Amino acid sequence: MFVQALSRAVVAVSAPMQVGLDSLVDAPPSIRALAAFLLSTLFGGVVLYRYGNRLPAAVEASMANPLVSLVYGFVAYGLVLFFAGYAYSQVAQIGVSSPIVGIGLYAVLGVLLAALGGVGFAVVGGWVAELAGLRDAWFGLVSTGLAAAAAVLVLPFVVGALVWFALAAIGLGGPVRRWIHADSADRQRR
Repeated sequence: MFVQALSRAVVAVSAPMQVGLDSLVDAPPSIRALAAFLLSTLFGGVVLYRYGNRLPAAVEASMANPLVSLVYGFVAYGLVLFFAGYAYSQVAQIGVSSPIVGIGLYAVLGVLLAALGGVGFAVVGGWVAELAGLRDAWFGLVSTGLAAAAAVLVLPFVVGALVWFALAAIGLGGPVRRWIHADSADRQRR
């Protein structure tokens, strides 16, 4: 019995996994919306818990010019995608073609994109809470996550995903812009 279960597990691990973007696109909209809400609130919650004291500066940086923040947020996503693609090409070039390695790289990419999204949703949620006159950014984070999940639920897949990433990019872009231009600002102060 144990040997049969072990052999099935080995065959299942060695067979290529049939999980990909098609699985995400074919998922029911309610599942995608739930995943969008959980990703934004869980990763945003980690950001609020760990870096909540830096939230007012990030809100100020992002909301000073939201359109520029949107561009810089997508630049951050682009950099992560570039480096993930580069890592994948390097791993493929050295001859590692195990499905486990591919799944691991996709998992790392997913966590990195969700972490960036968490930063963005925490910042946008802090701004929403500030607009509502609340001191607690958690309300803003949850309401922003619900708004993004509603967009993922009612809009077509690509448009809903773009709305989710755009909301996160607005919050992410301000701190990214400050980080990119920090060296030039230091030089100008001297």
